[in-house]
Amino acid sequence: MIFGTIPKQLPRLFFGPDAVAFVEATRYVGLNVRSTHRHIFADHYLKKASKGRAIANTVLGLQAVIGSLPVWDARKLYMALIDPHLTHGCEISLDTDLNLLKELEDIQHEFLRRVLGLGKCSMLTPLFTETGIMPIRYRRLILALSYLKYLVGIDDDTRLVTAARRDSIALDAAGADSWMRDLKAVFQSLPFECPLPPPPSLTTAAIDDLIKKLKVAVGEYLQLDIDRWDNPKLYLLRGRLEPDTRGRLVQKSIHLRHYLSVTNPDHRKTLTRLLLSSHSLAIERLRWTDARRPRIDPSERKCRLCRNAPETPEHVLLICAGDTSLIQLRVTFMTKFKLDVPATPPLESMPEIEFLKRMLFHRETIGLVAKFAYEVMAIFESKPMHQPASPLHWLIQAP
Repeated sequence: MIFGTIPKQLPRLFFGPDAVAFVEATRYVGLNVRSTHRHIFADHYLKKASKGRAIANTVLGLQAVIGSLPVWDARKLYMALIDPHLTHGCEISLDTDLNLLKELEDIQHEFLRRVLGLGKCSMLTPLFTETGIMPIRYRRLILALSYLKYLVGIDDDTRLVTAARRDSIALDAAGADSWMRDLKAVFQSLPFECPLPPPPSLTTAAIDDLIKKLKVAVGEYLQLDIDRWDNPKLYLLRGRLEPDTRGRLVQKSIHLRHYLSVTNPDHRKTLTRLLLSSHSLAIERLRWTDARRPRIDPSERKCRLCRNAPETPEHVLLICAGDTSLIQLRVTFMTKFKLDVPATPPLESMPEIEFLKRMLFHRETIGLVAKFAYEVMAIFESKPMHQPASPLHWLIQAP
């Protein structure tokens, strides 16, 4: 295998009496390497993506036999069977090519969406903030830093790995390509601020501190996406607090949420879709546009039952009075809920969104809330969605 410029006339090489064949690609210590691609590990990304996808589909295919996988079990299967393929070789092959990395990210995104019961166009951030699984891009980087910590901890000048680490730092200092230079490029491409200290200062303690800072930065970056003022979809996820090991309420950006422990899969998925804005209500569906319909203002995405307010999760669960069966269902639910949570304040005492968040906060009643959400959505999905009239100028211009 030849790296760099290939001569027009290849030399003849022998290993003893046997001629050595020149190849473009080979497998070396478990990694697929190709000398004729601008990224020598491109084949490795593609092969591991193929294996990871096959295993992910096999795990998801179990649901046809045993029913919907509980999220906790799906997480275990993901980390045991799929994650090893998505992270294989990440200590050596740093993610300098985001197109190759996307091959791995797509598998993670599709698996988590299907486990949660979300659509293929659902937002990516909640896939991680709700399941407690780290985005594969940052997980691979954390593992690479752990490998660097291992290398730095080897204090033996006679070891080849020590010489390789020092050569990598020297090549980077000289402006040449090296593993350390790739690591710098990966940190520079991060979508948030997390600087890599100068290579000579990277001790084991410094790397431990860097890994902690990176995990915090990832959590803050994901939380920032939820809290963005121009993100109208994830408002029900804002301002949440989770108990820590001491029972204190703190913000946890990446955490397995309690509502995903609801045992009934239909109830769990309905509640998840409502929280993550992957539902069938008008506030979400009329956000979409096509050649026959313009974008409809949120205030015009009226409730299909009462036509008095936008059809939002808080409206359909707590306010809408356009159907007698819905009203009776809500009265029955609120009676049970207040028996379980006697300190529940009156609905009129706070905004509907805040009241809904309080309902979702109580772990002991989350199954009851999920069942109520499922039954409410069954009523709404049995009725056609209200379609506001299109403006005259749009009807004239439409093909």
